[in-house]
Amino acid sequence: MTIEQNSELHTSSTGQNFVGTDWLDAHFVAMQPEYEEMLRWVGLQPGWRALDAGCGTGGFLPLMTELVGCAGQVSAIDLAPENIAAVEARRAQSQWAAPVSARVGNLFNLPYADNAFDAVWSANTSQYFTDEELLKMLSEFRRVVRPGGLIAIKEYDITSMQFQPTTPMLTVHLHEALCRMGNQYHCQLFRTILLPQWLRKAGLINIRQKPTLMTRLQPLRAVEKTFVCNFLAFYAHYAKDADLPVDEQRLWVELGDIHSPDHITNHPDFQYRGIQTVFVGCAP
Repeated sequence: MTIEQNSELHTSSTGQNFVGTDWLDAHFVAMQPEYEEMLRWVGLQPGWRALDAGCGTGGFLPLMTELVGCAGQVSAIDLAPENIAAVEARRAQSQWAAPVSARVGNLFNLPYADNAFDAVWSANTSQYFTDEELLKMLSEFRRVVRPGGLIAIKEYDITSMQFQPTTPMLTVHLHEALCRMGNQYHCQLFRTILLPQWLRKAGLINIRQKPTLMTRLQPLRAVEKTFVCNFLAFYAHYAKDADLPVDEQRLWVELGDIHSPDHITNHPDFQYRGIQTVFVGCAP
């Protein structure tokens, strides 16, 4: 996989950022140990019917089928047809532990019957939705999950993002600036730490959460460098028009020059830090 500076690499046919197939594949592989531990923590059981809502290219599906086993079933849904095509291709080439059915669809009008699932897993989808849309999504999750079933939301805590050695507030300042410019998506990224409140608004009970700190240090694996460089190129693209201090503007230009031999990812003290959290609620 090659590193690309074009921010459109991360955009799917739906027009959403960070859901292009190349991005999703690199992101999952770069963070796979932590991501799989987060899914295991949810508590899927053998024989369960589980839904991966906003499945992307299907990175979580092999482990989901392992957790529910041959007596279980897994369904997957995503808005982008190319992502479902990737899931179908992987299913044809793999021997997953449980049957998987995949289809194109949106999360506000799920094509499943009431109480169809024992659990819903949704990774990094809430960031794309307004407050009103988030409640619609959670309402649909609650509809398709049986009483006593689980709804699990994994999301990125943007306040934790660090690329060191740089100023610790660099990414927070950028997201604040983009919010002031009216960029709704970047405003929604700040909502993660408040998600337990939204699960309660949706009527869920017994809410629990597990934050996971993810770090990547030198020496970086190739896929980790691809992931970090694509992240930096994307944000550098938006920083060009943001109201930032001159020194931070200059730094984003340097961070966006991902092919430079002096790039931050080649620094011996480079460190990527991020926190993702799984929030789990129970349908009453």
